[in-house]
Amino acid sequence: MKIAILLASVLLALPTAGFAADAAPGIAPVGRDDAQDYRAIYRSLTAQHAASVVTVKFVMSVTSSGKEDRIEDRTQALLVSANGLLLVPDRSVSVDFRTFMGAGQSPGSAPVAKSSEFRVRLAGSEDWLPADLVTRDTQLGLAWLRLRTPPAGLTFVDLDKGIRAEPGMTFFSLLRTSDEWGGVPVFRPGFIMGETRIPKTLLLVDGVPGMAFSAEGQPMGYVDVDFGRMMRSRGASNGLGLDMADVALQMTPIAKVAAATHQAEKLPSMMQPK
Repeated sequence: MKIAILLASVLLALPTAGFAADAAPGIAPVGRDDAQDYRAIYRSLTAQHAASVVTVKFVMSVTSSGKEDRIEDRTQALLVSANGLLLVPDRSVSVDFRTFMGAGQSPGSAPVAKSSEFRVRLAGSEDWLPADLVTRDTQLGLAWLRLRTPPAGLTFVDLDKGIRAEPGMTFFSLLRTSDEWGGVPVFRPGFIMGETRIPKTLLLVDGVPGMAFSAEGQPMGYVDVDFGRMMRSRGASNGLGLDMADVALQMTPIAKVAAATHQAEKLPSMMQPK
């Protein structure tokens, strides 16, 4: 429960997306206090990519002090190949809460969570299709699943058609709601605020987790939140945590995501025991 409350507090501290950003072609820029009209971009992105944004359910086993709890959870996934390869955040596959600990804290009793029993529901379907873990890249914070029996004609995002993302650019994200909201695609603009090369090259962004697209629908990078790094940063000081500069999501450039995905395509699935 303490871990859940801690994660919730971090999420609530995330900044909301800014709208004073570069305008898409054909749309005049507006001031900070004006409402930007993204209707054309919304229609274009949903037509191109909404079918590739799917829901994944899984069972997460959380082990702490010798006790195990099983929790059903869900995440967003992106279809990235015609044979049912799916891109998901690595934190949906495994979470080691020891990485959340700051210097001097004992990691001995920190829980460890691992996921299994992956099921995928494609857009417009009521069926939950079984999927298996293919591989993880803990450095990039990404993981890949594969549908056991992918249907023909899957719509997917071609990561090789991406563009380079730079600070100052606007991007757009697509997510899919839960059943309570009809499982519909929703749209969110984001903004690239800066870049860091420590400990690796990443873009620092304001937005939501998931694939970032340009206004024309080209993939730009994968956005996610590094809870461990964020919490270590906030815990490095004994103060009240009023410096919010580190409260940013991170974007892995699309070239790295595409290269890692090509490696994952070559690997077999890790079949789960029945």
